Amino acid sequence: MQGAAMRRPTPRQADAVPDRHDIGRLRLAVAIPTYRRLESLEKLLGVLAERVSELSDRFEVSVIVVDNDSDASARDIVTQGSWGVPVHYAHEPTPGIAAARSRLLAEASEHGLLVFIDDDEWPTPGWLTELVHMWEKTGATAVMGRVETILPKDVDPWVRAVGIFERAKRLPGERLPAAATGNLLLDLNQVRHFNVDFDPTLGTSGGEDTLFTRTLVARGGTIVACPASVALDEPGLERATRSFTLRRARFHGVTQADIDLRLATSPGRRLFSRLRSTAKGSVWIALGSLRGLKSLVSQSLADSAWSARRIQRGLGLLHGAWGSPPGEYARGPKLSHAVRLSHLKSKVRSASPFFRSVVGVDVAKPVVVLTLDDGPDPHWTPLILDLLKSRGVSATFFVLLTRVRRHPELLARIVKEGHDVGLHGIDHRRITTLNRRDLAAQLNAGRRELEAAIGAPVRWYRPPYGAMTPTGWLVVRRAGLTPVLWAATALDGRDATMEERIGSAVCVRAGDIVLAHDSRAGHEDGADDPLISYIDRVALIEAILDAWAARNLTALSLEKAWIGGPPRRAMVMALKRRS
Repeated sequence: MQGAAMRRPTPRQADAVPDRHDIGRLRLAVAIPTYRRLESLEKLLGVLAERVSELSDRFEVSVIVVDNDSDASARDIVTQGSWGVPVHYAHEPTPGIAAARSRLLAEASEHGLLVFIDDDEWPTPGWLTELVHMWEKTGATAVMGRVETILPKDVDPWVRAVGIFERAKRLPGERLPAAATGNLLLDLNQVRHFNVDFDPTLGTSGGEDTLFTRTLVARGGTIVACPASVALDEPGLERATRSFTLRRARFHGVTQADIDLRLATSPGRRLFSRLRSTAKGSVWIALGSLRGLKSLVSQSLADSAWSARRIQRGLGLLHGAWGSPPGEYARGPKLSHAVRLSHLKSKVRSASPFFRSVVGVDVAKPVVVLTLDDGPDPHWTPLILDLLKSRGVSATFFVLLTRVRRHPELLARIVKEGHDVGLHGIDHRRITTLNRRDLAAQLNAGRRELEAAIGAPVRWYRPPYGAMTPTGWLVVRRAGLTPVLWAATALDGRDATMEERIGSAVCVRAGDIVLAHDSRAGHEDGADDPLISYIDRVALIEAILDAWAARNLTALSLEKAWIGGPPRRAMVMALKRRS
């Protein structure tokens, strides 16, 4: 996602959206993401017809439910019920609230307005009409209603004192820098104009609404408050606990640091963002600790709650700046120490100014960089080229010269059909096994041979297995090549299910580089890979393209994406990394 951009008129200001009084009935979608809350979902669906009936006949309203449970547990309730309003069900197995919200945007492609409401909320009378009236009055890109939490009567007084469930009070029409999506109207024509979607790389961590709405504002959109639109949230005793409130306070800190980091547009700004979050977190921890000491003397419930919340928020800021813990909506077992350490290493690598390889491009357009390794292959490459041509998309092929020498006609076709070519190596041996002199000789000879074959300069290099040391990185750069790795992978270099492969490849944000293969290097290419099960590589690439298209993403080659913005780089060093 891009950071703040020069402000430009909204579609309404630029007459990109027709006059509302001249366009007949407006299509409005009530959008509900759901995950295993069957009872509350049924309750919500049961009241929506009454809320919709309060709206004027100028609006054609339908409901879209996206089920994010891999078992599709909500299907029967949604499809077999009689709700008094048209209800459409869609299943989104990619885990994470961001993927569910993104799917809702895609499902509402024929609508002009969309209103998000969560599956555990209850809309009060006037909820929908107030949102629409505010939108008609202001022409805003987004209108945020109010969510009020009703805690159980017998809740722990300490939990109530923490205040984690309280939302800031806003004035009608107040301009906001960001918004939550628990009760939010979107003008979809403006959202499409500004080319913003929910970032699925946030997965189950939360914060997708903050990133989405902050990006909307950065690109010229407006968000206004509508406190008269109220949805009620009843968390129940299982969530109204000390452990839950402290966990949420920490996650709020994580989200703040992580979103600031994602919106930073250069290595220098990202480092500044980390240091700023670190400073803020340290201040909150210090203030919270002092208030905690005071509470020991005063025995004040308010002091104790204030202290605990600020300390947890501070810890969250530190985690978000340097290595996030499991997300607020994490599913399954807790992460091990090794995985947490891996998160921290990832943060440090992305912050490092040294030995950085390209892993994406900061683009404004909804594109993903598709790369294909280990070819050309006489069976798979022609079929994949046919598929890419039929879809009107491009890719970057990282080729092995052992394969190019056997199939020069396939290399010629790749270039003729408008795709990029990068060097994957003279063969598929790990460059970490070569000394500096031998590696330099191989890279220089390989680059010259490939340039002669395609009749154009070769710019990109991807080391076999993604394995590279700092010394190897320096040799690659001195050979005049740019190291290219990846942000996501199709998992087609090892055994995995089709669902796992698609889920991995679709968990991207705009500009990410995705690793896939149009062949598999063999012993004759110097590879040391174990045997894996058969993969229909065309079916896999087609399924990935379909999954991207559902999120309004298009595949693009690295060279073409590079024109649209600066590269994203990260330090990724490994001796045995596999693709």
